[in-house]
Amino acid sequence: MMTHSTLWLAELQFFLSLGFMALFFAIELGLSWVLFVFRLRSLGKAAAIWLDVYRTWVRVFALAFVLSFAASIPVFLLLGGLWPQFLSVTAPLGSPLLAALIVTTLIFKSSALGLMLYAQRRIPGWAHTLVVGAVALLNTGLMVLLLGWVSWLHHPVGAQWADGVLLAVDWAQVFSNPLLLWYGLLFVGGSVLLVGCLVQALIFWRSLRRPAGESERRAFRFILFCTLAGWLLILAGVWGHGLWLAGHQAYKAAAMAGHWDSAAPLRWLLAAWADEEQQRHRFSLGIPLRQTWWLATAGPQQFIGLDKSVGMLPPVNAVFWSFRVALLLGGLIGLLQGRTLWLALRRHFDPGLLGTVWRRLLLSLPFLAALLLWAGMTYQLLGVLPYAVYNVLTTSDLYAHLPFGWLSTALIAMVVLYGLAIIGFVSLVHYVARHGVIPVARHRGRA
Repeated sequence: MMTHSTLWLAELQFFLSLGFMALFFAIELGLSWVLFVFRLRSLGKAAAIWLDVYRTWVRVFALAFVLSFAASIPVFLLLGGLWPQFLSVTAPLGSPLLAALIVTTLIFKSSALGLMLYAQRRIPGWAHTLVVGAVALLNTGLMVLLLGWVSWLHHPVGAQWADGVLLAVDWAQVFSNPLLLWYGLLFVGGSVLLVGCLVQALIFWRSLRRPAGESERRAFRFILFCTLAGWLLILAGVWGHGLWLAGHQAYKAAAMAGHWDSAAPLRWLLAAWADEEQQRHRFSLGIPLRQTWWLATAGPQQFIGLDKSVGMLPPVNAVFWSFRVALLLGGLIGLLQGRTLWLALRRHFDPGLLGTVWRRLLLSLPFLAALLLWAGMTYQLLGVLPYAVYNVLTTSDLYAHLPFGWLSTALIAMVVLYGLAIIGFVSLVHYVARHGVIPVARHRGRA
């Protein structure tokens, strides 16, 4: 018999795997485009400088690919094990997308990736650069497929349903879904921001031990502007998604704002804790507002609150706090990067002149960016619960009714495994920072 605790554990286990896969896919996606720019620049006059930077980060990219690919396997296994009816119920959409993902990853992307990693010395430089660009394009295509799937689940447009089963789908509407645009901006921005923070942290760590070289100064200048561009993309995505949310998912918007009583004065809550049974806050701290653009309206100055719901509410506290954690982290990273740009402009983009304390502080950037990505995903994924397909199917409709002991044991094992994988990835980045390019056998023609 299903209980709320087993369903909650199943959702937590699935979202944990999805978050781990998204983290390393974001690193892979952002790094693939950064590597393409590095490789493209290496065809110019400063070939040795940019090729050295490329060779440093291509190892990190390779490990990110392995981890993201490995993490995708548990996601699809859990999709079939925890929600076995999902693919059969949504077969007209899920089956073609799943086939496209597998073909793109295992055939096209793996082939191009093999040439990228192992054929640098066997093909002309311009041809290898095109291969690196092809890998970046394929990663972008995978992102569009995955986000197209997720955005359709959260806003199932172009679908014909009968008795809870999807009969047909209009693909033009699926990939013109406005939610896909906002999710795309948020994920691309998060990917670029995360990779930019990671590259900066390695450059700062090296600069604390020796003077920065020309390759590090040029890479720092490029990646700092990339990081700021990623932050601006996230800002645009948050703004656009907030406007979209107010018109399409009133209760997710209300949960994000912590707005219970539709008749109550409007406030922006800085902190609060909800009692979902009593449909009110146990405590709240906020400031009055005259107007907001993130809440759905039922008329002039009549904002829809959670009290209008008929019982299908998302986990209000999780949605409320994950959004505020994401806002806090995004604002903090923006301030750190803004001051870093101001300092870099005055010091000719030499990372060794930014000050020891400041550089040590900026070593935390990759961890803050990773937490921002996870907090944003938590807000987006939990905000549509209890629905698996918004307003059509709930997770309880598709749940496999697995025992609590099996779920808790599997969850602990996954946490340990993912923790070790993250430690291994950080260790590789640390090794690259300390020793530079990892020696490989030249006669094999590796990058």
